[in-house]
Amino acid sequence: MDPIDLLFLFGFIGIWVPQAFWAWLSYSAWQYSKKAVIELKNLPVPEHWPMLSVLIPAYNEAVVIEDTLHAMAQQDYPAESYEVLLINDGSKDDTLEIAERMAALYPCIKIVNVPKGMGGKGKSRTLNNGLPHAKGELIVVYDADSTPEPNCVRLLAQTLIADPKLVAVNGKVRTRNWRDSILTRFIAIEFIFFQWIFQGGRWNKFELSTLMGTNYVIWRKALETLGGFDEKSLVDDTEMSFRIFLGKKRIKWVPYAVGWQQDPPSLEVFIKQRSRWTQGNFYVTNKYLPIALRHPFPIGVEISNNIMCYIMFVPALFWSHTALVLGLLNIANVSIPGPFTALWGLSFCLYVAQMWFTLSLEKAKPQMYFFSVLAYFTYSQIFLIIVFKAAYDMIKGKLKGEGIQWYKTERSKEKK
Repeated sequence: MDPIDLLFLFGFIGIWVPQAFWAWLSYSAWQYSKKAVIELKNLPVPEHWPMLSVLIPAYNEAVVIEDTLHAMAQQDYPAESYEVLLINDGSKDDTLEIAERMAALYPCIKIVNVPKGMGGKGKSRTLNNGLPHAKGELIVVYDADSTPEPNCVRLLAQTLIADPKLVAVNGKVRTRNWRDSILTRFIAIEFIFFQWIFQGGRWNKFELSTLMGTNYVIWRKALETLGGFDEKSLVDDTEMSFRIFLGKKRIKWVPYAVGWQQDPPSLEVFIKQRSRWTQGNFYVTNKYLPIALRHPFPIGVEISNNIMCYIMFVPALFWSHTALVLGLLNIANVSIPGPFTALWGLSFCLYVAQMWFTLSLEKAKPQMYFFSVLAYFTYSQIFLIIVFKAAYDMIKGKLKGEGIQWYKTERSKEKK
């Protein structure tokens, strides 16, 4: 068999296997959407509301922090059992001044200033510095750009309290500034797809879900037992999820606790952010792969998902593009017989069908359906650059002895 045929087959199989799996999860997501409606209606109200602390790590967040603190102060969780901790990690802009003004306005807001020399090491370090100051039995984590809906924190807590097998609960995260650029529209679509398929669909089939870094609640005792947040990880949420999976407790994703966030409107910031996420996922996969071999479920399932995305799907996409270009340039042509053109077309249709299906679960704007088709030829291809950049940065850092580097996502003013 010629090398071009091997490239083609690798690309074909590496794309179709994940696509088929995700299509199966799409149906599971639809099932879960029906269950979640019933679950919300029957969600029990606890006799006692535990003390709850919201932790918000912040470094140079002046552009977004006022709206975030307004949203946190307007949550309908019982006031006597609720506090918001803004953890200021040595901000050099007006973050502290804005937070102090908001704290004077809302008694639930408290400010924790990270001592000089103890911060500047990323989100996990900031959260670990703030945790000892929290009074809550429940810990809720939000990024500094988050604006949850008024009932969001309460619904997260209710869901967690109602089910003893849970250690944490994720809410749904949506893009607040989706109108700001074509890129933010693509990101909004991706978030809808990812959360319904990989969070809702997997919860329905396997009772598996991973933390998403913002808009989640966790029992404080569990967090302390786990040793807090991993300061070596660029994805504190995913890494902690794997530690939770080593026990018998579970993390649940619910679509009825809705939080909004700002996503990067510029390509440069987006690539830097996603490269950090990808490096973090590489780190977690490497850290837990030996454990996954001993624990096929659930650690093995989670590692397999990373392998499917980064080791199978992305390289397969690259090799399929390579085979296409070589064929178009008449350098090398695939000699394997079969209806591959029709199957590639079917793959595209399957991609669009999954996107439209998850958008329909959200009752998305009509324009989002158009952008989901456009994303196949544009936005989806950017992830090839992101994965290769992440791998390059990791190798370069390893050779220079620098280790992984934290990149703080830059905020921007949103269009009104």
